[in-house]
Amino acid sequence: MKTIHKLFLLFILLAIIVILPLLSPMIFTNSTERGAIRQAIYQEGYPYQSYFAILQKKNHVDPQYGQLYDVYWQAWKSETGMTPSVCYSKKVEEKEYKVSCGTAP
Repeated sequence: MKTIHKLFLLFILLAIIVILPLLSPMIFTNSTERGAIRQAIYQEGYPYQSYFAILQKKNHVDPQYGQLYDVYWQAWKSETGMTPSVCYSKKVEEKEYKVSCGTAP
């Protein structure tokens, strides 16, 4: 009986791992600052990192680009090995944010 439970849990875990990236566009939308950043990571081709990226809101708000965030995530496809480490999220309409990301010095 324990073997059946282990197999069932393994099946559930595999199902979650497969389904998780498919749900990203529905979970992360442009309606919040953080959601817009996570959606940008997903659109870069990193569906799993969009869930596990660490976003740290900073005190700086740029009038042109918006709220500053430090973003930590692994971009394994990057030729330079660098990941965008700063992102700005600016409100463009009601419940819609635009994101600009780049690398910090």
